[in-house]
Amino acid sequence: MQKIFKILLWTVIFNSLATVTSAQNHSSCYMLDADGNSIDLGYLCQNNTSRTGGYSHDLSEPTRFSGQPGVQIVPIKSRRSGIPIIDVKFNAQHTFEMMLDTGATSVVITEQMAKTLQVKHTETVWVSTPSSNYFQMPAGYVYSVGIGTLIQKNTHVITSPSMDMGLLGQSFFSQYDITIKSDVVEFRER
Repeated sequence: MQKIFKILLWTVIFNSLATVTSAQNHSSCYMLDADGNSIDLGYLCQNNTSRTGGYSHDLSEPTRFSGQPGVQIVPIKSRRSGIPIIDVKFNAQHTFEMMLDTGATSVVITEQMAKTLQVKHTETVWVSTPSSNYFQMPAGYVYSVGIGTLIQKNTHVITSPSMDMGLLGQSFFSQYDITIKSDVVEFRER
């Protein structure tokens, strides 16, 4: 009887210790950042079919790191004629939706953006677009243009009198390799 009692006692103790506990309340592999937001780590976990690869699609968080140094991941908010639209921060305080235009040479802003940013136009530049020949536009500088931790200071911008959304062109991202996916853009330092 004493032997059966010991076996039952050990069984109860073992079962109480071996209860199934989930370290995560999601079925995928993830971690929480300092603000409590989940970051999908499916690309690190074995037997995980997660396709998000280290970022969340929570658009209140403008960017995510991929877990790889020198890589910034930016959610695509929408598209216009197939061109990704992302959030871009100017002068560390004003965020605007802009088209990530790989065919644009410069950063082009709208007149309303120029007013908000109080751009002092210091020159006029000749511009050529696919829809028209050369014409002149005012240009100046802003203190900074940034996407997450990717920040360029003293950035040259051109102000377009006819556009309703700005273009983030190669003068900003020329030092990065860019991968445009269905829902995010990855910027990798060269």
